[in-house]
Amino acid sequence: MTSRIVKVGLLAAYLRELIETDDVMQDVWVEGEVSSFTVAGSGHAYFAIKDESATIDCVMWKQTRMRQSFQPKVGDLVVTHGGATIYEKNTRFQIKTDVIYPAGAGILQLQLEQLTQQLEAEGLFDPSRKRPLPRFPSRIGVVTSETGAVWHDIQQVLRRRYPLVELLLAPAVMQGDRAPETVVNALQHLQMAEVDVIVVARGGGSAEDLWAFNDERIVRAIFASRIAVISAIGHETDTSLADLVADLRAPTPSAAAEMIVPDIATLSILVGDLMVRGLGAVQIGLDDRQRDISILQHRLALLSPRAQLQAMQLSLEAERHKLATAARHHVERRGIEVDRAQALLHVLDPASLLHRGYAHMSLEATGQPVRTAAMLKAGDRIRATFADGVAEASVDAIRNNPLAP
Repeated sequence: MTSRIVKVGLLAAYLRELIETDDVMQDVWVEGEVSSFTVAGSGHAYFAIKDESATIDCVMWKQTRMRQSFQPKVGDLVVTHGGATIYEKNTRFQIKTDVIYPAGAGILQLQLEQLTQQLEAEGLFDPSRKRPLPRFPSRIGVVTSETGAVWHDIQQVLRRRYPLVELLLAPAVMQGDRAPETVVNALQHLQMAEVDVIVVARGGGSAEDLWAFNDERIVRAIFASRIAVISAIGHETDTSLADLVADLRAPTPSAAAEMIVPDIATLSILVGDLMVRGLGAVQIGLDDRQRDISILQHRLALLSPRAQLQAMQLSLEAERHKLATAARHHVERRGIEVDRAQALLHVLDPASLLHRGYAHMSLEATGQPVRTAAMLKAGDRIRATFADGVAEASVDAIRNNPLAP
């Protein structure tokens, strides 16, 4: 008999590999009572579940724990799902938990919770990837039953609200086992149909009737659609994974029809208002342009040779007028000066003096004017010229004027 001796760490690693490669151990659903629950500083949760005969340790990583809608506490009876492993440091068996739910919820609900977390982790429900709807769609694809009331209701709403739109039905089974396959086929068909938006619609029903829209195939088909998708599944209180992945969720099929198209009556009023505002804006623009043209025409007229010539003629005429006025004033001033000079000449004119009683004295022999008595001597012959004749005389004597200074 032979025996093999192995190290503790090697055995622990072997046990871990054995458990983690076992398909059954990697898909374990366990029910039990939470006997301890601790959230470490790292955000990871460490807890244990037990029944009357055993206790199993569990770990849930931070990112997984943050996605849980249910946060357990000690004493809760829960169902967990995860994969078993061995913590090699102390060879402790534990379950890496990815779903925890109150016991009694049912396996379908637990599987839905697990799928929800998986798809959320992949980013299928990320609001940032959701696309806006076209404002004025011309063609709408509808995935629904061709015999149900939903198709009729959608047609009625769109015919009343926006009759310009074209509807294209992609018929599908909307509940039961065949629903996921037919809905996926309908979505794929509409990808090639040149529609602007897609509506996946179904009327109200029980949770079982609507369960097909939690199917992973439908969710991924909506996510993969290159065309925006609106979900209108059941009533407002019903929520499926198809609602979470769709670009927009409508509370009912009729509401979806209301949401994706504008009201033509409102549009008519808006168009009329826009026309009035547009015409007003055009008229204001025309008035502004006409004013600009008038200003430019005026400026152009001022810059034209004819305008410049007219301006020069006006300036020349003004200068001519100023010159004529200045010349007239100059002549008038000179006339006054001439009159004054003539008056002075008249006063100084010898003939005028003669008429006033004076006489012009000159030597008879030479005709030299006699200006002073000192120019004469006794016996000189003089001639006295008066205004009315000439007298000749002889100087008898010369006497000094006693009044002379």
